[in-house]
Amino acid sequence: MKTQSLKSACIKSLSKSEIFDQREFNGVKPLKVMLGYEDKAYQANFFNGGNDSAHKVGMKWYDARLAYETRSEFRLYYEGNAVMEAAQVGDNIVIGFDKTNTLTCILYKINNDEYQGNIPEWKQIK
Repeated sequence: MKTQSLKSACIKSLSKSEIFDQREFNGVKPLKVMLGYEDKAYQANFFNGGNDSAHKVGMKWYDARLAYETRSEFRLYYEGNAVMEAAQVGDNIVIGFDKTNTLTCILYKINNDEYQGNIPEWKQIK
């Protein structure tokens, strides 16, 4: 699976908390534009970049501050899976929708040809 096969996507380099502590990504503007402002559950596909073997994973987009009228903090939670177990701090993660509207996450290791360098904040790429 390659990023080019997605119709919309965002990219970011992984932080320690996203891999080891929380198993979730903070939903800043690029993710909100793509995923919206309503809680939603997804059955997503996780891939190692360049590999077409999908790992089906449950994901949940939710507002972690729903109880606070003046605050909103969306997060994208993911279930544990083999792709993210192999992830290291600094690897790139691409999140987007494929042509069938399936939420898709692609991990690009630092040594992968598709690795885009250090990207500390979510960036829309498609």
